[in-house]
Amino acid sequence: EKMPQTGMTQEAVTPAGLLAMAVQSGADMEKLEKLMDMQDRWEANEARKAFVSAMAAFKADPPELFKDKHVHYETSKGETDYRHASLGNISGAISEALGKHGLSHRWITEQIDGGSIKVTCVITHELGHSESTPLQSGADQSGGKNNIQAIGSTISYLQRYTLLSATGMAVKYMDHDGRTADTVE
Repeated sequence: EKMPQTGMTQEAVTPAGLLAMAVQSGADMEKLEKLMDMQDRWEANEARKAFVSAMAAFKADPPELFKDKHVHYETSKGETDYRHASLGNISGAISEALGKHGLSHRWITEQIDGGSIKVTCVITHELGHSESTPLQSGADQSGGKNNIQAIGSTISYLQRYTLLSATGMAVKYMDHDGRTADTVE
């Protein structure tokens, strides 16, 4: 259906189209700024919708994540023995799957007053919309780590769990015979 004054179809009327018409008709700067703000809001909403759609597509075909690392040590406090999924395993599998849908992830790391460490995972769509998931904790002093190792351990731990949380993923346990068991994490 044609619009009476412009000859443009209704589907073609976007804030960018209105802005182009305003420039051609010599609109004043105040009107142009309002139309530019409208264009920015429209683009942000389109990017948000694309992000939601891409995350839905990612979740429809998620990567399988398994516990690939065994940790065992003894201290004066006792014995520690567990399995977990390494950051490289999780990040690599999730990065590849996110990338298929125009998504990527990164982390922002901060050291907060009092020694807490805050890691924020940011998932970003190629159109620019981002969503973030923060977690914070004190330095991991377990296992006789020095201060730098304690900070590194905490950062790695928080990176794993913010990425899992931001993507809604869980890690599966792998039995010794190679078959997977129920999700554990």
